[in-house]
Amino acid sequence: MGGSVLIKRAYEWLAGALVAPRALSYVIRRSVLGEERAYLGGSERAANWPGITGECKRRALHRWMGASLGRGVVLRYGCVLKRPPLSIGSYTIIGYHSTVQQARIGRDCIIGDGVVIVEGVRQHRFDRLDVPIREQGGTFDRQVVIGDDCLIGTAAVILADVGNHAVVGAGSVVVHPVPDFKIVAGNPARIIGDRRERAAVPVG
Repeated sequence: MGGSVLIKRAYEWLAGALVAPRALSYVIRRSVLGEERAYLGGSERAANWPGITGECKRRALHRWMGASLGRGVVLRYGCVLKRPPLSIGSYTIIGYHSTVQQARIGRDCIIGDGVVIVEGVRQHRFDRLDVPIREQGGTFDRQVVIGDDCLIGTAAVILADVGNHAVVGAGSVVVHPVPDFKIVAGNPARIIGDRRERAAVPVG
């Protein structure tokens, strides 16, 4: 086993030990406030931990709180994971100041800075005029799925599933599912290309 691998593992172990008190605090707050509010509180605090040490501690805390994070996941400064269940595949990077509600994100993805991933287009009802929107409820139990090897550009808003190997342009608003390999952009996001047609090496 290489020295760099040992150092990384030692760093991960140290990060886990450093966040253990926070994890215990989460367990206590969860019993009082409920899982969702306790998770969000822990995530907001962890978002402001700086540097590489902060990234390691963020990853460790989210694992303590029940998120499924693969090997080499990077959660940049300011990134908030808001609501379980959460699953992020190996070597995926979540950019600075991004927000992820309950979602399942595949491996080898790049999620740009300021991206917002929410639970679909039906989060808030607004069909009644005699009741304030905040009291009309909505659907908050849908887990958005993003496939493997995706690129989500800066400041995109994701409200629907994104297929494997897809690309979402910066600032796009995804309200309809994105098929595998497709390139989408705009508000609402529309298909503007296919990665297979631009590939230097053909995909079988």
